[in-house]
Amino acid sequence: MTTKRRIFFLGVIFIIMVGNILSAQENANEYEMKAQFLYRFIDYVSWKNYSKNQLFKIAVLDQSPITPLLTAITRNKKIEIKEYKNLNEIESCNILFVPYNSNISIEAVLSEFSEKPILIVTERNGYGKKGAHMNFIMIDNKLKFEVNLKAINKSGIGISSFLLQHAIIVQ
Repeated sequence: MTTKRRIFFLGVIFIIMVGNILSAQENANEYEMKAQFLYRFIDYVSWKNYSKNQLFKIAVLDQSPITPLLTAITRNKKIEIKEYKNLNEIESCNILFVPYNSNISIEAVLSEFSEKPILIVTERNGYGKKGAHMNFIMIDNKLKFEVNLKAINKSGIGISSFLLQHAIIVQ
């Protein structure tokens, strides 16, 4: 097992353990864990036509508590986090995060981005099965994530088997 994989595995275990301990606390802690997961996904997902020398872009639809947390985590990295009010404003990004409170329907998001090499991450029950690439869910007060392999394959994004071992696969 490579050092990078060990660090990720330990990070996932730490997040899960911390998630179990903090599950009764405020929503803010849930977003801290989601921000950490999103940040770690970067190392285990590959994008067509993206090189590590380029600026990595994370788009967030509407306002979300995840934005300042991601900004703090990615400080001093070549990562840009930006909130958008509508889909037309998004020119390019690597990850599109659709928060629970987004006014834009998942169908509109998928119509615009599902076949592009953009990782669509959501946080609403059922969105993984509707076609979001990854979807955060709570099960027994624990943060988990779903992966829709069919949607991923259509987009041209690659996900490491190591990451898939920790996911709930949906169709």
